[in-house]
Amino acid sequence: MEASKVDGLELGELVGYGGCGRVYEVEEERVAKVFDDRAISRQLLEKMTGRLETDGWPAGVIPVISRNFEAKQPFWLTPQMADEAPRSLQMRLGDHPGMGSWKLVRSLARALAGMHQRRVAHGNLKPGNVFLTDDAEALLSDWTMGNMPGVKDFQFTDAVLYQAPEQLRDPSGYLDEAGYRWDVFSFGVLAYRILTGRFPRCHETFDFVAPAAGVTRKDGIHADLLKIARNLDSQPEVSWPDAAQNALEAGFREWIDRCLPLDPAKRPATMMEVAAGFDAIENKATLAAEREVLTDQRRRAERRAWRTLFFAGTATATAVVLGGLWQLAGSQLLKERRERKDDAKALTVARDSAEAAQSEAEAKMAEAQQALRYEQELSMARLEASRLIGDRLFAWAMEKGNRRLPPLDGRELRLKRLERYFQDFLTRTADISALADERARARLQLSEISLAAGDAPLASKRLGEALAAWAALPMDADLKFRIATNSLLLALLRQADRDAEAGPSFVAARKALAAVSRTEVDAERLDQLLAILDFNEAKLLAARGDDAKALEQLMRATQTLNRIADQRPDAAILRSELAACYLSSATILEGMGSLGDAREVRSLATVELAKLLKEKPGDFQLRLDLAGCYAAMAESTVLSGDIAGAEQLSTEAMKLLDLLVVEQPDNAEAVSRKASQLGLRAGIQRDRGFSAEAMTDYDEGIRMLEGIHASAPGNAMVSYRLALLWWQKGRMLGMAGRRDEEIALIRKARDLLGKLEAGRSAAAPRPEQLQSSGAYLLGDLGHALQLANRKDDAVHAFSDAVGMWESLLASRPKSEEYSEALAWCRQRLGDLK
Repeated sequence: MEASKVDGLELGELVGYGGCGRVYEVEEERVAKVFDDRAISRQLLEKMTGRLETDGWPAGVIPVISRNFEAKQPFWLTPQMADEAPRSLQMRLGDHPGMGSWKLVRSLARALAGMHQRRVAHGNLKPGNVFLTDDAEALLSDWTMGNMPGVKDFQFTDAVLYQAPEQLRDPSGYLDEAGYRWDVFSFGVLAYRILTGRFPRCHETFDFVAPAAGVTRKDGIHADLLKIARNLDSQPEVSWPDAAQNALEAGFREWIDRCLPLDPAKRPATMMEVAAGFDAIENKATLAAEREVLTDQRRRAERRAWRTLFFAGTATATAVVLGGLWQLAGSQLLKERRERKDDAKALTVARDSAEAAQSEAEAKMAEAQQALRYEQELSMARLEASRLIGDRLFAWAMEKGNRRLPPLDGRELRLKRLERYFQDFLTRTADISALADERARARLQLSEISLAAGDAPLASKRLGEALAAWAALPMDADLKFRIATNSLLLALLRQADRDAEAGPSFVAARKALAAVSRTEVDAERLDQLLAILDFNEAKLLAARGDDAKALEQLMRATQTLNRIADQRPDAAILRSELAACYLSSATILEGMGSLGDAREVRSLATVELAKLLKEKPGDFQLRLDLAGCYAAMAESTVLSGDIAGAEQLSTEAMKLLDLLVVEQPDNAEAVSRKASQLGLRAGIQRDRGFSAEAMTDYDEGIRMLEGIHASAPGNAMVSYRLALLWWQKGRMLGMAGRRDEEIALIRKARDLLGKLEAGRSAAAPRPEQLQSSGAYLLGDLGHALQLANRKDDAVHAFSDAVGMWESLLASRPKSEEYSEALAWCRQRLGDLK
């Protein structure tokens, strides 16, 4: 829109225009930018401009001379930045890469750091918004415009080619302080382009739509911001087209690389951190150069001193020879006088020689001291290297399977020898304060030996002693990470021992891991350990009945492991941990009554197990876990009424289990799972009218389980599955009219379930699952007794079932399953009374 006046201001010639407004010349070498009201957020622009103006405009920012964002046509007035030589970086983009490129990048970093210091994020960085002074220093303009919250009419500008994916997806994040990391990303993109002439990602596409050097805009471009973000996400890695010319440039490039990750959490928090990093790199290079100059000066001085000493010695020797000749030429008549003079000369020579010897000794002492300092520094470097080697050998000696070294055998003997060695070291160095850090390291290694030996109380004691020893010593990030890892291992060991201190140990381990800086260690390994912590702590929560929180932690662990496994598809251990998370989640979901969700989660576990089996096709445990997934999915599918789907899944399970039982006929888990599948198949055959086939499968399954139960009566899962098959076979006998046999088998199953409930074994099904199975069983027992005309026994059985269902419903008041079962038992009990 053309205008001659705005708020009383006379407008001159139109200088240029863009997505946010038009720029006009005014008097006194100033320009006015008249904004399009729909293309800006007045409140945001006023707030951020006010922050920049407070206490004087920061260096590197074009000052606003006057402004009015409340006028009908909002505008601001700034100095003229175009004369005979264009001042916009967009107009001079063809000069880069060039001699002044690094200077411009440093200046741009300082300018953005100045804005961030005033708590203002630019949010609209592009070459057209960067102007250059006569000294080629950067000046920034047009902040908080374009793709910003509150903008009603956003038109494409090349600024979106420099914006972070999260800004492209949701510009409202600016209000939540996300804009600083946006600027860090935009700076990285612009710096990379200045230094290489290319965009770091999507160069072919971005270069096509970006204005060419010397052109301020490119019309006719319509961009999908979400698609741009997806294109950026598809290219996570950034590389430089050539090698750095020197160490200084390599350091600067490293800081630009830190600005370019797609994950905002991995970027520096503000440009102040980036500018400080540039300064530190430059200062380090300057100090190195100064040290080199001083070293050269010292070497030249030493050479001059040596030459001076050499010539002085030569002169002394010459004087001695001349003196001797003079003595031979002396008169015999003056013999006595000559002798006295010779004595005097000899004393003088001796004195001079002593002085020369003293000077030489002092010089040699200085050289020796310098050599000693060098040896000390070299010894410290060697000590650090030996510590690293020692730590690696220690890890190797602790356990088999170190990825960098071949396996060792004789583990228990190894641990005892290591323990003796470190205990002897602590005894021998008890009074040597200079070895405090080595003693602290030895205490830490002793705690790790106890962890490897499975001695949780001793490991806890020794880890506490190690922490106390390190309290007064500096700890780097790697050491903190090592101690945090040991804390997690202690918590896992206590959990395996069913120690009451397992819960607090997980809390302590989480605190220790949270104290480790992600930027200084292997962040991927840190995330993996946190996921393992979430996974195992969730087991404790589930055992205490806090299923909701346990499921939340398992989902968090699953998401983390999924992300890491996708980044490292070759890491089998990650797939194994991920599958374990899925299976634990499914168990909790079943306990909560979400059978459909449990089946879906188990299907995800089968995918991960199948991937693992491609790498280890003969692995027995993996095939057993996969068979267990198919079996559990088949059981839940039966409950949902999908008999055809259940048969298909059960068939897959039986294929695997038949082979596994042949390979290891004494494996209780494989045999019991096959027996359970025989029971499932028998139930399907029974419902289809194939009674003889069903009874054959029930008998075969019971025979297999009774054999294992007899040899290992303490196996809780075998006992549970045997009780279920007795119960199911009893119901089938009742259908055939064999009522007494039905009652006997169901009572037998009830007694076995009761023992499992009383035993509270960690390997048994969850208490709630045992109680619900027992309640169903009591209902069927009561019904069988009622049909056998044993009214008193039936009343007793139904009363017990009602009590159990009431207890279960109190724990889950919204469970339809529990409500319906309770109503059925109450009705039966009422009919009997």
